[in-house]
Amino acid sequence: MKQDFIIYTKMLEVVLWTFEKVNTFPKKQRFILGQQIENSSLAALRLIIEANNVRDDQVALKRLEGLNVELEVMRSLFRVAFEVSFIKASSLGYITEKIDEVGRMGGSWQKKVRVRAASRE
Repeated sequence: MKQDFIIYTKMLEVVLWTFEKVNTFPKKQRFILGQQIENSSLAALRLIIEANNVRDDQVALKRLEGLNVELEVMRSLFRVAFEVSFIKASSLGYITEKIDEVGRMGGSWQKKVRVRAASRE
């Protein structure tokens, strides 16, 4: 990865934690809610990779906007997991903070790309 590697590393931590936590879900829910959570975390990681590897600022911005949506989906899915007692409040607090951290980094990255794009015009 050429830049913004820290966001990738942080998101990878979220993905790894997510996979570990989903393994504690009841078996039936591992394949329903758990798979949705895993897919969402992997989609967010993919969006970071794509945004980092495109040359077109507009495409990068679209990927970063998609990242914001995917992070919100993840927060919501973890909230559902908490509400149905698959994770504890402490786990929800931990993962929400990690997702928020990735979100802040993504927002900062978006600002940087917008400034770069504006300076090219």
